[in-house]
Amino acid sequence: MNFLTNYIDYNLNESYIRTPTCRWIFKILLLNQSLTYFRFQEYSEEVNYTVNDTQDSNHDIVIEQEIVKVTDNNCPQEHRETVLGEPNIKAVHNEEEKKEDFEQEEKEKTVVIEDFQAVNNEKAESEKYEKLCYEWTAPKLICKASNEFKPSDICESFAKGCHWSPDGTCILVPTEDFKVKIFDVPRDLYGGVLPEDFQMLNLESSLKIKEGGTVYDTCWFPYMSSWDSSTCCFLSTSQGSPVHLWDALTGQLRATYRAYNLVDEVEAAISVYFANFGGQIWSGFKNALRVFDTNQPGRQISNIFLKKDFPNVSGLVSCIRENPEMPGLMAFGTYSKCIGLYKDGPICTFQAGSGVTQVEFSQCGTKLYSTVRRNGELLCWDLRNPGAVLHCLGDRQSDTNQRIWFDLAFNGEEIVSGGTDGLVRLWKITSDQPIDEDICPTYKIKISKDCVNGVSLHKNLPLLATSTGERKFDDEGSIIRDNSLCFYWLNR
Repeated sequence: MNFLTNYIDYNLNESYIRTPTCRWIFKILLLNQSLTYFRFQEYSEEVNYTVNDTQDSNHDIVIEQEIVKVTDNNCPQEHRETVLGEPNIKAVHNEEEKKEDFEQEEKEKTVVIEDFQAVNNEKAESEKYEKLCYEWTAPKLICKASNEFKPSDICESFAKGCHWSPDGTCILVPTEDFKVKIFDVPRDLYGGVLPEDFQMLNLESSLKIKEGGTVYDTCWFPYMSSWDSSTCCFLSTSQGSPVHLWDALTGQLRATYRAYNLVDEVEAAISVYFANFGGQIWSGFKNALRVFDTNQPGRQISNIFLKKDFPNVSGLVSCIRENPEMPGLMAFGTYSKCIGLYKDGPICTFQAGSGVTQVEFSQCGTKLYSTVRRNGELLCWDLRNPGAVLHCLGDRQSDTNQRIWFDLAFNGEEIVSGGTDGLVRLWKITSDQPIDEDICPTYKIKISKDCVNGVSLHKNLPLLATSTGERKFDDEGSIIRDNSLCFYWLNR
């Protein structure tokens, strides 16, 4: 009968029965079937629904169905066998369905608990970042690597900066002798507490990669995790070579990204950076920015020409960064004293005092910090009012053409930078800091007689990494070299 009803409804709706007489016959049949259905429904089972006040994780109301057997003596025997026999079968099936539903609910609860735990872990990790404080009064040297940075008769071999991996298990160090090295963090420090019997270690690199020329820039994959070998990779660009993607575990070359200029020649990038959640690679060139698809090595997918998109802006693009709170908003600096903002098109440009060597966004995404070469300028720009300088961090020594790196703490209130005078300087910026006020360093720490060209703060541990060294052109007798990589423990 259900089949006939469905068949009638289907044909009436689809208008396959076109004659009026046939349509009336089918309507009468449908009416008779409906009356029979309601007559049978008198003796059918009753279904009670109760609403449970509790709600699951998806905020859906849980409805419990209870089947009640009906024993009506007025029901004909043949109908009773047919209709009243169904609840018993349904009850059995219902028990099985309840059991399956219960198991499914338990699985869903388990997933919800796991998700809740994951969220709590993220919150705990965030709180850990916020609570992590660096004790700058008495930094302790715990690790040092100097043997691997000794100069040769052919070239210098000092480190040109240092960059902690996103998971904090190792550090990436490009060197002047055309190499990129990786140093691992001692496992004794993973607990966040320095053992009482800990002795200073001589670090040795766990991986060395040889490039074809001077290494211009390096960049970690933003979601690098030692638990997933597929994410352990980094970018490098060097003189006379395309952009390379290296495996951080084996040192093998994973991919090559070739940038072609207007005359279809391969051009070496000056700067590289992962953007769009690691899906794109932005690279800087002379008067141009080029974008690659990370999953499609080879030719670039788009070009941004400075003279066309950014009037009065030209020169080598020395650094690129992406806003952490607004994906797609890119900032870049050039050696022609300009800083540009780009998101689906040019936004604005800032004028710096000299060639820009580094730009960094704050964690909140509302500030942009920049440094220049041959100048102590370290400025904090207000992106809510483009072009306005919030703070000027003074007394920074950078009277060299080389890049002197700085780093931001996760809480956004501490900024640390190296200097050519061998000092590490720390500035603290509070939320109630007056605008347009020059900020003097809170701490000055003498760690070397040579240039401190790189600093990097660990995000999980009270650990500061520094790299020292610079190019020497004086007589051998007056040269003071301290080519090294050091780890300092910033906690008592």
